[in-house]
Order: sequence, then structure tokens, then C-alpha cells
Amino acid sequence: MLFRSRVAILCTGNELVAVDEQPGPGQIRNSNGAMLEALVESAGGVPESLGVARDHPADLEAAIRRGLDADVLLLSGGVSAGVLDLVPRTLQQLGVRQIFHKISMKPGKPLWFGSRTSANTPTLVFGLPGNPVSSLVCFELFVRPALAQLMGLNFDPLCRTAALSTDFQHRGDRPTYFPGYLETHASGAVVRMLRWQGSADLRTCAEANCLVSFAAGDADYPAGSSVSLILLRAGAA
Repeated sequence: MLFRSRVAILCTGNELVAVDEQPGPGQIRNSNGAMLEALVESAGGVPESLGVARDHPADLEAAIRRGLDADVLLLSGGVSAGVLDLVPRTLQQLGVRQIFHKISMKPGKPLWFGSRTSANTPTLVFGLPGNPVSSLVCFELFVRPALAQLMGLNFDPLCRTAALSTDFQHRGDRPTYFPGYLETHASGAVVRMLRWQGSADLRTCAEANCLVSFAAGDADYPAGSSVSLILLRAGAA
């Protein structure tokens, strides 16, 4: 019988409202909650929504305590360097050992990871960035393989190569994962780069079936160049 990891999902932020509510000034819908629940399901885990914790130490601490009873705790938001980014400090106060914070990639730089062991039972904790595309990319690159290992599954990262359909310019000092659409033709696999507007542009990512990887540094890629990509699970089904 397959062991399915319990994955608690906690979104943070004063600005969040439910997805079926009309946002007011300074508010946004909590798209990450629904997205992360769907991603956990697709990875074979059991999602447990903890709702939204506001940017207040007591509220955040109480919600995180509940999440630490799960096998994995996913937090969304509050891990950057702003005044209200309280997650790393609160996790430390609750005995969660930080393993790393911030990585050299785009999107997803603020990613936080740590663990806590209580009564010989470990809980893995991922502090995902609040921007939805950053959260998606970090899930695919870090959370999904961790869940597979916890559940004793063979993990296939679904890495592929394909030819660019058009010229593309990459500018930046970090490895970057762009949303793309992979198509298979008689001549081989071709990937079309989507018009991505940055790490808040979840709408464009909803049209993608892969993430196209580009190395750090400024470079021009002419049409037909071979590039590496990771298939998104929904698009690969």
C-alpha cells in the first residue's frame, strides 16, 4: 500500500482574499492555495489546507504550529527581506532548523527550506515565495522530488530537449526557467516561448506545458537552438 505524505499548506499575507472574493484596494486573490493543493495531489500527497495566516507574529505562529504536525509543511509568502516577511524568524522560534535560504535562480530566489524532528518524526518545511510562478517553479524543482522520496517513489524529472521555434534573448545573472509550450512535429520536438510578464504572471503559466531552462548570463539563442526543459505534470499527462 502506497504511503501518501500529509502536506499542510499555509498561505501568508494581509493582502490575501479568497479566490471567489472581489479584491479591494491593495488586495489579491489567494491563487497559491488552490494551485499548491492541486500540485500536491498530482505528486501523490494528501493536501491539508490551513487557510491564510496574517502578517502578525501570534497568528503566524499558531498556524505554523498546526502545520508542523504534517509530514511536510508548505508556506507561501513571507520569506523575502521585507518588514512583514516573518516566516523565517517564526520557524526558528518553533525549533525548525534552517538548511538553506535563497538560491541563485529565477523565479524563486527567496526559497527557504528546513526541518524539525519531534518524537523521532521529521517534518520538512518549504517556505515558498509568494509570487505564484515562483511558487510553482520551486514546487516542481524542490518539493515534488522531495515528496517522491518520502513516499518511496521513483522520481522522473521529465527533462527533455527541444528546438526553439523563434529567436530568443536571455538577459540575467541567474539560471532562469521560462514557461513554454512544447509541440512534437514530424521533424522533432519544438518549443514555443510564451509571452511571460514575470513571476506574478500565473495566467501565462496556465498555458504552459513546460519550463525552459536558460543558464545565467546574457545570450542570444537563434531559432532552432537546442534548449533544455522540464515538462509540467499537467501538460505531460
